[in-house]
Amino acid sequence: MPVNGVDHVNILTDDLEATASFYEQVLGLTRSENPTIAKGIAGYWMRDAAGDAIIHLVDRTTAGDRYDAYHPGQPTNALHHFALRCTGYPETRAKIEALGLSHRVSEHPALGLAQIFLVDPNAVNLELNFGGAL
Repeated sequence: MPVNGVDHVNILTDDLEATASFYEQVLGLTRSENPTIAKGIAGYWMRDAAGDAIIHLVDRTTAGDRYDAYHPGQPTNALHHFALRCTGYPETRAKIEALGLSHRVSEHPALGLAQIFLVDPNAVNLELNFGGAL
């Protein structure tokens, strides 16, 4: 079985609305209902411009004891970050700066690559990669 890409990232949160707003404001994703989530558990699928649900958000506080062992904001063991291929480097950087979000920029002109590193409201590390940005 060959793997041909990442389908989605699932993020547990204790503050669903703030997390959904973060991904809307910073990445321009749109929230939609999660049609596969168990009844009574709140969550959203965060969709890209093509309509693909690339980030799944699950409100841990509505899931009973299902996620009791998980605590948003705590280190996630071996998973350090997830990276997204993006476009619109100058606009995205300006937006993140205007929102006052802590971030780090790494530019690699020889590779034609710019990167922005930041953290979501649940302490999830994000790497935004902009190919051909420089």
